[in-house]
Amino acid sequence: MEIFNILENSNLIEVLILLYHSMYLTLIALTTIAIYFWLFRSSKHVYLVDFICFRPSNTYRTPISSIIEHAELDGFGDGGFLTKVLERSAIGNECYVPSSIPVIPFDLSLNSTMEELEMVIFSTVSDLFTKHKLNPRSIDVVITNCSLVCPVPSLATMIINKFGLRSNVMSFNLSGMGCSAGLLSVSLAKDLLRVHKNSTVLVLSMESVSSNPYKGKVKSMLLANCLFRMGGVAILLSNKTNYKHIAKYELQHLTRTHLGSKDTAYKSVFQEVDEEGCIGVSLSRSILQVAGEAMKTNMSTLAAFVLPYSEIIKHGLSLILKKFWPPARKRGTYIPDFRKAFDHFCVHAGGKAVIDAVKESLKLKDRDVEASKMTLYRFGNTSSSSVWYSLSYLEAQGRVRKGDRIWQLGFGSGFKCNSAVWKCISKVKTENCCSNVWSEFIHLYPIEVPDFIDH
Repeated sequence: MEIFNILENSNLIEVLILLYHSMYLTLIALTTIAIYFWLFRSSKHVYLVDFICFRPSNTYRTPISSIIEHAELDGFGDGGFLTKVLERSAIGNECYVPSSIPVIPFDLSLNSTMEELEMVIFSTVSDLFTKHKLNPRSIDVVITNCSLVCPVPSLATMIINKFGLRSNVMSFNLSGMGCSAGLLSVSLAKDLLRVHKNSTVLVLSMESVSSNPYKGKVKSMLLANCLFRMGGVAILLSNKTNYKHIAKYELQHLTRTHLGSKDTAYKSVFQEVDEEGCIGVSLSRSILQVAGEAMKTNMSTLAAFVLPYSEIIKHGLSLILKKFWPPARKRGTYIPDFRKAFDHFCVHAGGKAVIDAVKESLKLKDRDVEASKMTLYRFGNTSSSSVWYSLSYLEAQGRVRKGDRIWQLGFGSGFKCNSAVWKCISKVKTENCCSNVWSEFIHLYPIEVPDFIDH
């Protein structure tokens, strides 16, 4: 009996020991899981921590009179046509071009192109890192976009080499994507952040002016010489939750439209060689019509996510009445009021005609397109970075408030129309903000842009 009791007690002790060990291991496992999720937790949110636009020194300032004089002395283009376009372009005399442009003849060498690229890329990225005291090795993804230049090594690799990023950093270089490539880069960053948790993305968006000046006489190809100016932007995106408290904006929606399957759209912005063998980018007469079609398609997708139900119902009823009630056809289709969905608009500053067409199509007010018009006047068409110069303008004016929603609308070759909707999630500081590209002269704006620019 005593032996049985001893065996019974020994089994009980073994059970207790096993139970203790299992509870201990369970506790360790739960603690490990908790620590893992605490360290590597991430959200589905995409935060725009900050962005910095490039501002060249005043030595690169080139008034339109210099461009006209250069054309006359170098013998390219039609002087009368260039003068007419520049006078009506709504682009002011404070814009910048690289040093390779105001020389006779144009310096089309690789060295001059690389000089422009390095100046824009390295200065903006360096300013962004310095402002936030960011260790370059904390960057997980680098995305660069520049349509007309694709050097070897790539622009992304240039950043990796210059700033000493990690060996396992992911890098992507987009080229040939046109003026809407900045938002395409954000779209790529968004998709990557869905897969790669707890990550930070650096986006560099720019266009090279020095690589593709047109020296021929075809008017549709001379337009690019009149519109494009030097610029770029460095953008910091992340899905880390600890960035939520310092980030400026959160991405709400991003919609992309591509009409490349249509020949008219495909040819509307096209790099080609003229009969004299000069390379340039041709802007067709149908570009505004194509842009309107692309925007309409893009808006039809975006509207369902951003418009209040009242505007959607009004638009739907107008379509029904127009189809089944003949008198309603004279009134036309009801255009939803997008000002009820957005507080600010950053339309691609591709040209005066583009901004005016968007304004008329969406029935916007002058104040709604002010940022884009001022961007065009002060910096010209900076291609994929123009919507960021417009957002910088709004920040410098102190108009962006916490909770505001901003619509960035970009157009580009292909033909593409892309939309990004941001929500301001923090107070945007304007006082003593030297990193804002507008800070030194924002007190001079807005101005009344004349119909004819003096030169």
